[in-house]
Amino acid sequence: MGGVAMMGKRQGRSSRWYREASILAAIAAAGVLVGPKTALADPRGGAVVAGQASIAGEGSGRLLVTQTTDRAIVNWDSFSIGAGESAIFRQPGARSVIANRVTGADPSQILGSIQADGQVVLINRNGILFGKTSSVDAARARRDNA
Repeated sequence: MGGVAMMGKRQGRSSRWYREASILAAIAAAGVLVGPKTALADPRGGAVVAGQASIAGEGSGRLLVTQTTDRAIVNWDSFSIGAGESAIFRQPGARSVIANRVTGADPSQILGSIQADGQVVLINRNGILFGKTSSVDAARARRDNA
């Protein structure tokens, strides 16, 4: 564990303040996030590495991936979907498959919705969490309003 340096004079500071500041500094040095949780953003940094697909709407809360070959692979820097966000995969048919590989260091948190005409595979060696607000609707009939 790394060292923690407290700089400045302690004049007028209570010992309670010093203890709390030391604890927070130790937690931060250990790599634990301190402070309010930031909002999730939809998948970021997508790059098609096999097959053909286009990616639109990164960072908008409504990601649209349009796949034009029966099989495709996309590498993502991160792949999380916040509550109220969606990732929509337009695919040629119910037997189409798209593999989404996360190459970044963060686990995926799926709290919003995934909709797909075919099959969707999500691979993240750091883990995947589906929350109670998540929904997955895959290999479904195409809806024009989505």
